[in-house]
Amino acid sequence: MTKILKIKNLSKKYHTKEGEILAIQDICMEVEQGEFVALLGSSGCGKSTLLNIIAGLDTESSGSIAFQNNDYKIGYMFQSDSLFPWLTIFENCMLGLKIRKEDTDENKEYVLHLLKKYNLFDFKDKYPTCLSGGMKQRIALIRTLALQPDVLLLDEAFNALDYQSRLAISNDVYEIIKKEKQTAIMVTHDISEAVSMASKVYVLSKRPCTIKKVYEIQLEHPSNPIENRKDKKFMEYYDCLWKELDVNV
Repeated sequence: MTKILKIKNLSKKYHTKEGEILAIQDICMEVEQGEFVALLGSSGCGKSTLLNIIAGLDTESSGSIAFQNNDYKIGYMFQSDSLFPWLTIFENCMLGLKIRKEDTDENKEYVLHLLKKYNLFDFKDKYPTCLSGGMKQRIALIRTLALQPDVLLLDEAFNALDYQSRLAISNDVYEIIKKEKQTAIMVTHDISEAVSMASKVYVLSKRPCTIKKVYEIQLEHPSNPIENRKDKKFMEYYDCLWKELDVNV
């Protein structure tokens, strides 16, 4: 498969009044096109910093990041849906394209196509206050997909939802990502989320963040995150990952 992203010996240092802090140390990883990767680590370990560097929102101190194409596009989905309450659902979905000055008729049709495809078309002229938290996250994903990114980044994207909504929305988001054949990198501290959604899990250490181990997730009958949690191999992976994280407690 095509390697869409290569990270080599990536490190990040911050300078503070107390001195130099090493946040990320010697990260090496490769992501294939269409792959769903999870970066699993405890809170504060540096996984969001790593994601921000991949997104170009922060800079590395040393090492390199190389994408397959120089004109690559990144889509970033945060914890908060960040929908503007004074804009309609359609206007929110078009916002990124408008900022990029790519709000062409063709792209408008593509956004409408996504809304229809995922049963949100009837809400296009409504405002975010009319939607549930889960629906807002689906709209946030469609806004991100509207940019037709090469790599989709998810930073604890379901963290703000209650447990039941989190399960349902992670299922919806997973199925949309798979249908759209997106390459995705997800940051999470939730072991169940990582095992049920990702095909590969990078276990990250506490700061300075390094890669402790990489797990290829191979469930017997993978379908969607909810069903994947019922797979008999799910708990085997869960226990292994828990022990890896438990070392850092």
